[in-house]
Amino acid sequence: MRFGLFFQVPDVPGRSHAERYTETFELIELAESLGFDVAWLAELHFGGAFSLMSNPLMAVPVIAQRTRRIRIGTAVTLLPLHHPLSCAEQAATADVLSGGRLEFGVGRGSIPTQFHGFRLPLAENRARFDEALEIIRLAWTRDRFSYDGTFFQIDDLEVVPRPLQVPHPPIRVGVHSPESFAHIADLGLPIYSGTTTTPLPELRRCMGIYRERLAAAGHPWQDDQMALMFPVHVADTSRAAQDAMRPGVRQYYQNVETIFSRLPDSYGEHLPRLEAVRKTLADLPYERFCRDQAIFGDAGEVVDRLQAARDELGLSQVICWFDQGTRLPRAEVERTMRRFAEDVMPKL
Repeated sequence: MRFGLFFQVPDVPGRSHAERYTETFELIELAESLGFDVAWLAELHFGGAFSLMSNPLMAVPVIAQRTRRIRIGTAVTLLPLHHPLSCAEQAATADVLSGGRLEFGVGRGSIPTQFHGFRLPLAENRARFDEALEIIRLAWTRDRFSYDGTFFQIDDLEVVPRPLQVPHPPIRVGVHSPESFAHIADLGLPIYSGTTTTPLPELRRCMGIYRERLAAAGHPWQDDQMALMFPVHVADTSRAAQDAMRPGVRQYYQNVETIFSRLPDSYGEHLPRLEAVRKTLADLPYERFCRDQAIFGDAGEVVDRLQAARDELGLSQVICWFDQGTRLPRAEVERTMRRFAEDVMPKL
């Protein structure tokens, strides 16, 4: 079992954007000292309420300079929003400058604000993702290559630098819908998911689809096939853990509402999701969230729930979001990270 941490890095009143980046880097340094394996950085655009981390690949070499061992992943690089040649160059550069520690997490994205900002049709996200991923893999494994697609045409190019890892950094695809689980299973690629977007009851159904389609396509289940992100908090009692995280969970949904509400109504596609978020805020189903989407409890409860998820879902990596909503004091974030490393990790 490998252990990761997830960082979304939203804006926080009273702290500069530079301070928020520095805090994140310091927590990753602490995570390395505690034995965590991977730090995962979100890529999100056009809304500090949700995230300041618009280009995580640029942060990879900085983190590598401050650490010695921990791997650094993107969760996820939004391929439809990038030109694949530029993305291949940037990711390869990040891998070289980090000493071969990049974990290349990729996804198609579904947040309307990001596609609206870049003036790209959200409906094209899967097709653009497929072309971009194919081009990036060709760029990393061929001396020269050409490509003739719907969105991109490439004529006999060499892409440099080459990644330090051979044949390339590990690729993991973020998936959150049944269609995505099925599609990525057909490709045989390892996956990353999160309970904030795919609650456990839905995730169980999606994993059944993934396993079935993976086997049907002739792809064996690998040791590193499935990574899953949970909001996590460890306290002396289950009630204390849930009480500590309630403000952060509410803040998370408020941040989502802030981002979605800034889209013009004429855009249209986001309105059902915006309405759902507003209903959640009006009557936060916190007990259900704690049951189906988070792991907040004492050390024994956290161990038991993670062991159950590991065995049922075939997890190779647990990724912890220790401060969802960014409402915990810094000392409390560090305390729960230490508690998790000391009391939970050895038992998984």
